[in-house]
Amino acid sequence: MICPTHNSEAVGICSYCGRAVCAQCPKPSGPRLVCSDTCAAALAQADKAMETILQKSVQNTRASAFYYFLCAAGCAAGAVGANFYFHVPFLTWFMGGCSVLFAIAGFWYLRIARKQS
Repeated sequence: MICPTHNSEAVGICSYCGRAVCAQCPKPSGPRLVCSDTCAAALAQADKAMETILQKSVQNTRASAFYYFLCAAGCAAGAVGANFYFHVPFLTWFMGGCSVLFAIAGFWYLRIARKQS
């Protein structure tokens, strides 16, 4: 490959735009090779956007865990109510089982959130 700027042999490819980069072209952008300040700025902006997305993902996972725990508490209350007010064993067991499953899902999401952060 030939560098389009200096017409010399390329030593690598720009991490952002994919153009050939010779030994005279590279701009500092951490461990990655970039051909211009524009590509370096765009790559930094993309990195910042990715970090924001990852932070929001952790927040969403924690919120999901909270809502699963909330559903587990609601189902547990429903199981108690079904046992005392309706005296229907199937409904009590069903609501209790749902409560357990929601609690397990909440702990699973909480574990994922801890691994992500």
